[in-house]
Amino acid sequence: MKVTVYLPREKKEKEVELNPNSTVRDLVRKLGLTVQGSVVLRDGVPLLEDERIKEGEKLTVVQTASGG
Repeated sequence: MKVTVYLPREKKEKEVELNPNSTVRDLVRKLGLTVQGSVVLRDGVPLLEDERIKEGEKLTVVQTASGG
């Protein structure tokens, strides 16, 4: 299934291919990010890491941690 992800830090949108029944955790890992350092939003509402993602959704992934 495909979802559209907006990455505010990079100011870009991208399509991501995921397996059916994928979770927020699966999406974050597919993007090469850590669950602890990211927040996934659906319509501005944060999602739990074990929530399922639906085909065609538009999500925002905000990175909350940065290196120093």
